[in-house]
Amino acid sequence: MLVIAHHNISDPEGFWAAAEKVTQNLPGNLKVHGVYPSMDGKTGTCLWEAENAQDVQQFLDTNAGAYANNFCYEVNVEKSMGLPNIQLAEGNLS
Repeated sequence: MLVIAHHNISDPEGFWAAAEKVTQNLPGNLKVHGVYPSMDGKTGTCLWEAENAQDVQQFLDTNAGAYANNFCYEVNVEKSMGLPNIQLAEGNLS
């Protein structure tokens, strides 16, 4: 399934440095499809693929929770507009 992660970032420098580092070696059940930071780096939205939103939430809270409050939710693919053409892992499209 696709998951949106919205980040309200208190330490932009620390958050984006941590994000770059941890996304180089993600667990096998997580994949990042897009990263969309604001110009000032204090807000960000990312598009993930995971088995559920809780997996992304837990990963972010563990690895970036010191720098941001993260809010994750499942994307309603049927109601979405403008999703990129993504080849999802078999069984992950809800």
